[in-house]
Amino acid sequence: MAHIVMLRTRLTSGAQPEPVVADTAASLAALGHTVTLLAWDRDGGSDAESQAAWGRIVRYRRACPLNAPLAFALCLPRFWGWCLGQLLAMRGRELVVHAHDLDTLPLATFAAKLLRAPLVYDCHENYPALVEGAISHRAALRLHRLEARLLPRCDGVLAAGPQGLVRLAEMRRHGGAALFSATVGEALKVLRTEPDGGLQEGITLVGNLKRLDEYPAERIAARQPERRLRLLYIGVLEKHPSRGVLETALAVEGLGGVEFLVGGFGTLVPRLERLCQRLRNTRYLGPVPPGEVAAHTLEADAVLLTLDPANLNNRLATPNKFYEAMAAGIPLVTCRELLLGHFVAEAGIGVAFAWGDWHGLRRLVAELRDAPGERAAMGARARALAEKRFGWTVCEARLAELYSRLSG
Repeated sequence: MAHIVMLRTRLTSGAQPEPVVADTAASLAALGHTVTLLAWDRDGGSDAESQAAWGRIVRYRRACPLNAPLAFALCLPRFWGWCLGQLLAMRGRELVVHAHDLDTLPLATFAAKLLRAPLVYDCHENYPALVEGAISHRAALRLHRLEARLLPRCDGVLAAGPQGLVRLAEMRRHGGAALFSATVGEALKVLRTEPDGGLQEGITLVGNLKRLDEYPAERIAARQPERRLRLLYIGVLEKHPSRGVLETALAVEGLGGVEFLVGGFGTLVPRLERLCQRLRNTRYLGPVPPGEVAAHTLEADAVLLTLDPANLNNRLATPNKFYEAMAAGIPLVTCRELLLGHFVAEAGIGVAFAWGDWHGLRRLVAELRDAPGERAAMGARARALAEKRFGWTVCEARLAELYSRLSG
């Protein structure tokens, strides 16, 4: 069995890995592999090392805000150097280098070649599209072409979502001449009917799917529909790209029987806390550790997933909140312009409004509050989809197949 060394430039609440990173690590450990995560603690205040149930977390502790692209770009080479030192110290073991996202791939490519180790690229985002706006379109295109150049050097590639699968498969075929982004139609086709085995052009489709045992069906079945609505948002709280959290808090103010619960971390927290002091309907939960997200979601009546569709990565994203809502059997409140806005409407698992139409959002929230039976029906359809196609066991099988090919 291999020693899998994962590289990640960010952690979430409590200096812990995001759920998909932790679930991937746990699945690989269950196969008998040793797993170490080398991660950048961007708050800089955590322990240098800790033990998780699935393996070891070793942290690079240097403060760098999540929404500060210039500071990040200046600090990134130091993180790469630290990772290289950690990897060289593990020389002699049967290593696999597992790079999470494009910001670790250049270093991972160099290290894998130096150590003669297999390289797995785990692509969570359309990274060039994600950072476009913070950098120029020309600079984003350079990142796109860099990703295309490095892709053939990877022994395995994981795409976290439909847009990633389409985009990386195009890169396999056309290199740097591939389109900068998938279209909504292309990504929607994958979301509706995945390719056999989740494979396309050698790219393995995984994603933010949830472990359904953390969302017990008995707990969901025991719910009593009521004429009230607890709307939940747990995630990053940053100004750019906007997630509409402050706007939603203002939109639902004064709606009887509606409570907007917000958990997360980021530079918007001080503004949100000040806003909560004068609003009656919104409550800030503080940073929510990954292990507590399921419990909060099971207590909610709907999940908010609003993203500014002007950002290409946002428009085609399938974030944690989408899968959390399905696993918990509750509807999603999202935007029509997003990939998920189209899918939610087709599948009947939530409601969608036009981004920026906050009065329209207010009307939808009031309608959801007043229709507990319809909410329950949406939730039942969502949970059925999770059990059929969107549970973590699907990703677990695909990870096992990929790593079996690498070791075989």
